[in-house]
Amino acid sequence: MGINMEKVNEIPSSPLDVFLLPAWVHKKISIKLEGLILAFLFVGIFDFVFHRNLIEEGFFQGDVGNIILKFFLGIVISIVIGAYDVICTMAPISGFATMIGNRSEKYVNPRLPVILMKSYALSHLIFIIPSALFVYSGVDWLTVDMNSPMKTRMLFSILIVVLNFMPYFQLGIIYRTISIRTRIQVFGKLILILAMYFWMQLSGEAIVFIGTLLFNLIK
Repeated sequence: MGINMEKVNEIPSSPLDVFLLPAWVHKKISIKLEGLILAFLFVGIFDFVFHRNLIEEGFFQGDVGNIILKFFLGIVISIVIGAYDVICTMAPISGFATMIGNRSEKYVNPRLPVILMKSYALSHLIFIIPSALFVYSGVDWLTVDMNSPMKTRMLFSILIVVLNFMPYFQLGIIYRTISIRTRIQVFGKLILILAMYFWMQLSGEAIVFIGTLLFNLIK
């Protein structure tokens, strides 16, 4: 039947499906290149919208023509940021995964870079609610202290814990994609995740820097 009839590892359902996405989602990730445009746009919009509070920054202020222009530029820049984010983050990891698969003689789909890029885009879904609360709640989190209202302090504590754990769940999502869509052994997958963790720390700084420049350009 050929290599394109890729077998996937069966992973039973578990409570972690809430955070790591169900196995069927990972199995359904398409290998088609066309879908990367949507992945770039989604990640770019995420980076753009949650970079800072657009309402407080006055992004939606001005006449209709000005708002339409900023909206159009926002979409264009979102695609640029998203493409840079997704490719810069996942292309090296995909290459590393392919190398590990080839060295261990374990099957790796030739389109693994596309699969992992889309998995990385999907992993942003778990950030939407906590990021929206943190950025658009209207609370100046830098001023929260023991004199702040109890509800504000509780929400702040919960958000900080959740946002600090989210990157690990993001790694878990990509790890699950690798587990389902390749035959790389556990040791190889752990090496990949460790490399991914450190690489994402480095690439994240560059992405924020580029995003800030482009956002200021629109302003």
